[in-house]
Amino acid sequence: MLSIKLNYIWSEYINVITEFAPINLYKEKHGKFPSSKIKISLWDNIVAHLFGSLIFAIKVRKVGLCTFKFYANGFERKSNLGNKFIPWDKVLHIHQLTDAYLMELEQGFIPLPYRCFENHHTEFKNLISNKFV
Repeated sequence: MLSIKLNYIWSEYINVITEFAPINLYKEKHGKFPSSKIKISLWDNIVAHLFGSLIFAIKVRKVGLCTFKFYANGFERKSNLGNKFIPWDKVLHIHQLTDAYLMELEQGFIPLPYRCFENHHTEFKNLISNKFV
């Protein structure tokens, strides 16, 4: 079992959104993930910052500090919203972005900044190696 504590930071959250948004849009349009990094326009970047800042403020206030526990069969998240267990078969993909892992669930996304894993990246990757895009 691997356990991490996560308190989201605005700049990390915005970086995840601006890095993943074009990947997700490409996937929706072409039915597959792009083979290289895609940049977004200045307008899309502004929209991502505005929309992302609003979502970030809501999420931090609602969710607060999270504790994640990763097991062989799934993961648990404890937060202000309570406890929730998600089995790995409900995780569609895990994206390795510049500063974070991004878990793509059947409904929604969970960013996990690398800083939270300290020296446990290999342990995390071994648990879910088949989920990486």
